[in-house]
Amino acid sequence: MTPVPATHQTVRAQSGRLLRCTPKAAEPYQSPIPENASEIATKNVTLTDSANPTRCTPVRRQQKRRSNVAITPLRKEVDVATPRRSTALSLSSLAQPLLNTGPSEDFDLCGLPKAVKDTFIEKRNIKQLYDWQKECLSDHRIQRGSNCIVSLPTGAGKTLIAEVLMIREAIVNKRSSILVLPYVAIVQEKITSLSVFEETFGIRIEEYAANKGRIPPIKRRKEVSIYVATIEKANTLINSLIETGELDRIGLVVVDELHMIGDGSRGTIIEQLLCKYLTKGFGQIIGMSATLSNINELAGFLRAYVYSTTFRPVELHEYVRIEQNMWKINSDGELEHNAVLPANRLSKADPDGLCQLLIGVIPRRSVLIFCPTKKSCESVALMVARCVPEDVRKRRIDDRKKVLESMKEDCEGLISSALENTILAGVAYHHSGLTHEERKHIEAAYSDGVICVVCATSTLAAGVNMPARRVIIKAPLVGCAPLGKAQYMQMVGRAGRAGFDQKGDSITIVRPGLEERQFRSMIASPMISCSSGLARLEYLTAFIVDLVTLKVVNSLDSLCEALTHTLLHAQIGYAAVRNVATEAIAKLKEDGLLVEDDEGVLSSSQLGTATFAANLSPLEAQRLSVDLTSSLNNGLVFSSHFHLLFTIAPYDAACPVDWNLFHDLYTALSESEKKLLSSYGIPECVILQHIVKRKQLEAGEPAMRLYIGLLLQEIWKQQPHAVVADKFGVDRGWLQSTLQNAIAQAAAVAKFSEKIPSLWPLRLLLPELVQRLSDCVVVELIPLMAIDCVKRGRARQLYAAGYKNVAKVAKASYKDLLRDIPNLSRFNAIRMVNSAKAILRDQVDEKMEELDAMGVEFSEIEQRVKGTS
Repeated sequence: MTPVPATHQTVRAQSGRLLRCTPKAAEPYQSPIPENASEIATKNVTLTDSANPTRCTPVRRQQKRRSNVAITPLRKEVDVATPRRSTALSLSSLAQPLLNTGPSEDFDLCGLPKAVKDTFIEKRNIKQLYDWQKECLSDHRIQRGSNCIVSLPTGAGKTLIAEVLMIREAIVNKRSSILVLPYVAIVQEKITSLSVFEETFGIRIEEYAANKGRIPPIKRRKEVSIYVATIEKANTLINSLIETGELDRIGLVVVDELHMIGDGSRGTIIEQLLCKYLTKGFGQIIGMSATLSNINELAGFLRAYVYSTTFRPVELHEYVRIEQNMWKINSDGELEHNAVLPANRLSKADPDGLCQLLIGVIPRRSVLIFCPTKKSCESVALMVARCVPEDVRKRRIDDRKKVLESMKEDCEGLISSALENTILAGVAYHHSGLTHEERKHIEAAYSDGVICVVCATSTLAAGVNMPARRVIIKAPLVGCAPLGKAQYMQMVGRAGRAGFDQKGDSITIVRPGLEERQFRSMIASPMISCSSGLARLEYLTAFIVDLVTLKVVNSLDSLCEALTHTLLHAQIGYAAVRNVATEAIAKLKEDGLLVEDDEGVLSSSQLGTATFAANLSPLEAQRLSVDLTSSLNNGLVFSSHFHLLFTIAPYDAACPVDWNLFHDLYTALSESEKKLLSSYGIPECVILQHIVKRKQLEAGEPAMRLYIGLLLQEIWKQQPHAVVADKFGVDRGWLQSTLQNAIAQAAAVAKFSEKIPSLWPLRLLLPELVQRLSDCVVVELIPLMAIDCVKRGRARQLYAAGYKNVAKVAKASYKDLLRDIPNLSRFNAIRMVNSAKAILRDQVDEKMEELDAMGVEFSEIEQRVKGTS
């Protein structure tokens, strides 16, 4: 129990409540915001930094450091000991922040001890907090552990709030935290960023993304952890802690991009994990969200108050280019004419005038160009690379060559000639068709200023932290669909990030006519809203299987009580929730996933337990059960591994089919394998019919899964990925993603088989298959390849340089690696050292966990160690 500071007294607040705090904290609220905070000033601003003959002189609103803060209350002030789930909600009015204001030098960063606060400020190189950050962290509700939604524009500094609260939870409250992030790349970036606190404060920073993160988590003897997790891994982690009865270890859950809760299946997983924590856990929830039109519903779901501000630390100006006219988007979402641009001298090569918009920005500053499709990214990057001036092309040419060499080492010596040519010119493209390693090298080169222009698809806006001085949207489209407001805000939010630029701007190129009308309508539309995905029966049934298997609920009444902690309940009410829950239970009983006894007690069937263990939806589980049972009934083919490869082919994978190649590979199969496929409804006559008709295959079709299985067989034969991708005519990035999905499918099938005794052969055979597919070739290199940023080529370099095991890498500094390993970037060297340290740390803690389970006293071990030293 943390002692109460001596300066705290029992004080009676104006409301009559007795508070244990400083006398200053109990004083009536006085707004720190001056009455004239909304005064408007005018100032001239130019569109570019160049000596452009055409100057743009719009009138803009003067940016203020202190911004108006809207805070929505959801309950009356209650005693801190009152359980959260019994709190009454009230959404009718705006509240004033409960601040403990005072001189900035006395600001204690939400109760952090002074030494910790000073170290944090030093490590993060903080000169001064923004006023909104002080206001947010001074609010007594967030200090007391109330749930809070922080709603701010991109780049306003939300990260600091999360970091301060997680450090406070670890050091002051001695409890762990979960930081939920939307994408693997962001998790990896955050792991690198937070690693400084592991050595400084002794907080374990643990990665839960892709194939990283142990389930159940390692029990640390003394240290607490910050689990940095993707959405799916965070849900799995919560499930594991509920199963083992250790959810109380988690005192704080931080969800970044909370507005994603309305985005299909992944958003539904966010809703599920938060519901489980609200129902079974006891701690604080902090949500970081973009501005939403229905944020009160989200706050009602989380029993949270809302901290909202429009403050942005860097000026952002939004422009629209229609032909040669430049328009500025004002605060009301309307377009005001701004300037007429000079004639486009490169109109034949560059009809959209993109190069004209790069003048004065590159090479000293960076530009992001968002394109509708992957093909458009590549063509635009090649065009810009051909058109950039010679001085830009020659700038840092040696560094660019090093990037290419490093990329080739990680990509089996083969990269696209188009990508190579663009990088030499200081330009690159970035999309899902590139491998993970290629994307990482491009991101690192962009961050280092080696590359100054990146052409990317819309996924980059949300998935990677790559700020720019200028953002150009080539067309207001994503694929063939019109650009949505949420996507647009994410894209323009990349311009002018704090710490990188003093200002930023975005330019959207719009064609007159329909495209212009659609864009104007989108800009003027209200802010986005989010709706609960649990309204869909397929998502609700999957959630109910989780809750019943975890023994969180065991009846319709207890289920409806748990569902009051969902966004669905906040949006449709209790009566409607009970109706859909009744329908979902009936469906699950009919499908054989749940059973109900005479007293109305619900429990999971064998199939339901297997569904939960494999983290599958009920529909996926039923399909998998039928396929696996049929496969085993027809007999396993032991003459090759093709049968197992076909079994783990992902149901959601699809690609264009080369029918001639399909026929050649099919005819090369053994007779026993062909006979097996016939039992699946894929006889040779069907394949021949497809070849003649050139049928378009859809994901999940048996013939499509057969084609994916044939592709996996080539990888099984240790063919280089680049060779396999060229042979099948697919992107290397798609191939890599499909392989990862196949490995995940194999792991799911293995877990599914553990719960169903009749599937025992698969449980025994699949682990070896997964290891073989995981890109390992030489036994000595396998341990090194567990380190981040280390593939076969890099593992060979490390081994040759004397780093023959993980411990050697962990003991090295990043400067040692830069000296000993050719073409290694500083960014990757730091990640490799941190990753190696984390691997060793986990191995030691796992051994300690085993000894603890055996009843060994650690003090006895320490004495023996001292005695032998």
